[in-house]
Amino acid sequence: MGRFSLGDKTPKQQAINELVLMISNYCDGRYEVLFTHDDGGALLEVQVEVPDVSGILFDQVPDFPFFEIWPKWMGWRVVVAKVPPGYIDSITLRKDWEDDS
Repeated sequence: MGRFSLGDKTPKQQAINELVLMISNYCDGRYEVLFTHDDGGALLEVQVEVPDVSGILFDQVPDFPFFEIWPKWMGWRVVVAKVPPGYIDSITLRKDWEDDS
């Protein structure tokens, strides 16, 4: 196993469910956990809605369990993304992407 290996990976839906539960124990704000991909392969993305996306996460969401979930969760790489209020509902969870012309 290489130096940066993440080890065995929990099934995707189980990792999402347990990560949502874990974050909910610390954070009352709006967040979403989803799987996505980048050049390094599949990863878990945690989107956290904050008033100022250029500001420091801990100043805006002091109870967010960043160091408990990053850099990996149950064998998956984790990226935490700060997004503006309303982003999760209007962009991430939008159902009609294919309907736009």
